[in-house]
Amino acid sequence: MRARNMEPASAANRAIWRIRLRWLAAIGFALIPVVFTAAASAVAQITHQSEAGAALTVAIGAGVSALVGLLVMRMSSPALTQYGFRAPRRAAAVWWFVPLPVTIGIVLVSAGVHVGWQTALAYLVLTVAVAFDEEIWFRGIVLAVLRSGGTRVAIVGSSVMFGVLHLANLAGGEDPSSAILQLLFAVVFGVVAAELVVITASLWPVIVWHALWDFTNYVGGNATTGATLAGVGIACAVMIAYAIVLWRRTSPTPA
Repeated sequence: MRARNMEPASAANRAIWRIRLRWLAAIGFALIPVVFTAAASAVAQITHQSEAGAALTVAIGAGVSALVGLLVMRMSSPALTQYGFRAPRRAAAVWWFVPLPVTIGIVLVSAGVHVGWQTALAYLVLTVAVAFDEEIWFRGIVLAVLRSGGTRVAIVGSSVMFGVLHLANLAGGEDPSSAILQLLFAVVFGVVAAELVVITASLWPVIVWHALWDFTNYVGGNATTGATLAGVGIACAVMIAYAIVLWRRTSPTPA
């Protein structure tokens, strides 16, 4: 088998929605987690909650959104296992996921820990909820909706949507330049995550990676010092290199 076509061969292994107006449907589904988390964030701001309280409130919104996503999956034709709720396959083809903890370690070393244990615990709940929520919608449902148009198209399309919708952070008062950088990073993150789901047919590794990445950044205080920016930059370089390697292991043809 050629290296560029190493994803699971049988269509029975994956979730695929064969529908008309798939791009419109994908955009609609992609907006759902944004609406839930934005609403929860608004509640936290209106009620003037503490940092830990706000994190738990947003976690509830993300958790409800994740449950809605699971309901959509259950009501569709593909089984949950086809969306990726199963043990990963072909781990050797993705270097046994080694680059994922490397990116986490780089950020942890460069940023450190700058929050108390109670706040850290609240952030742990938040990041787990958000990881489930966003992976269910973007690497589960949106990827499945776009996949009939081609695997690589689905990878790029779902990742661009993932990145663009991070601009919603502008509504929370985030600096525009920071929001643009976050958009670009989210696209790279999304490409790697989607490639991993395509090749291994599993959501679990990217859910764990997503949760740990966000948690590491939160407990590091989301600082923008020279050291933390350098750490994120190195981690991004690792992700880009990993994305290039994984890209060669996906098929450009429609599923």
